[in-house]
Amino acid sequence: MDKAIITLTKGGTELGMKLLEHIDKAVLYTNPKFYIKEKHVKKIDGKIVEFIGKIFNKYKCLIFIMATGIVVRSIAPYIKDKKIDPAVIVLDEEGKNVISLLSGHIGGANEYTNKIASILNANPVITTASDVKNTLAVDTLAMELNCEIEDFQDATKVTAHIVNGEKVGIISDICIGRVLPENMVEIDFKNKPHEEFKGFIYITDKRILSPVESDCVVLRPKNIVIGIGCRRKKPVDKIIEAIEDSLISLNISKKSIKHIATVDVKKNEEGIIQAAKLLGVPLVIVDREKIKEVEDQFKGSEFVKKRIGVCAVSEPVAFLSSESGQMIQKKKVYDGITIAVFREGEKKNGNCCNRN
Repeated sequence: MDKAIITLTKGGTELGMKLLEHIDKAVLYTNPKFYIKEKHVKKIDGKIVEFIGKIFNKYKCLIFIMATGIVVRSIAPYIKDKKIDPAVIVLDEEGKNVISLLSGHIGGANEYTNKIASILNANPVITTASDVKNTLAVDTLAMELNCEIEDFQDATKVTAHIVNGEKVGIISDICIGRVLPENMVEIDFKNKPHEEFKGFIYITDKRILSPVESDCVVLRPKNIVIGIGCRRKKPVDKIIEAIEDSLISLNISKKSIKHIATVDVKKNEEGIIQAAKLLGVPLVIVDREKIKEVEDQFKGSEFVKKRIGVCAVSEPVAFLSSESGQMIQKKKVYDGITIAVFREGEKKNGNCCNRN
């Protein structure tokens, strides 16, 4: 379950039951007085403010069917940062208005609001300037392209230029694959004078400093795959050092790592597991049978083959888990640790391609 519907009234419970019919992965929490013994319906335990504290970070989206004032007071103690707060939506119990209250862009509240309003034939209430003016905020673009924003203060400055109708240039290493507002222009920075632009958006996995005097934000596409092989019990700090050294030599940001990949025989290797956790990325395990299908494309070792059944690890696991991506670093050896780096391949849907 990633969505919670919360209500305190009989009418709200009835509306909540209706939403449950149309919304996947949702649970309804209601006042015990109006509890209905149905699947995915639960009782609110204790005072509403304390109860919200228990579930605030448990769900991606909180859908309240109650007065906005109650909701604001209930969530206020738990709001931290728009990067991590859940989407918060408020409905009246008649289902006439659906309000996007918190985490409109990154949390997805605006998108959820429109979907719920469509289900109920209700009025969606969205107040973020970029949506009202039918333009594009930096955080929305980042979410659409699966990019990490390097600095949210920079994103706010550049979004302000966009909303105010000022010209913003986009310098991107990946295909954007969507129609942009008229004042957002894809440019080749080397050949385009920048005086006419009030801000810039760089979309790149390369390590760069702020490249212009104007307001600038850097978006990091999640397109770098790290393949790892190692001897048993290699410590996590040595694995992190090997990854960092490889990325520095390639001039690539750690923020663009999509995942780490290794072979199934290493799935319980603590150093690799901890490295993925420290970097905040998934660990992808590749079956040896899959590696056997492609291992002849890579330089291997008979010694490794005798030990684990395949002749290579870091290159084939990165290749296989990167959608047949582009190798940007062949296997590099660091005292019992091997690192290969791939840039993710072209998406199958054709909406995104690699320009590097």
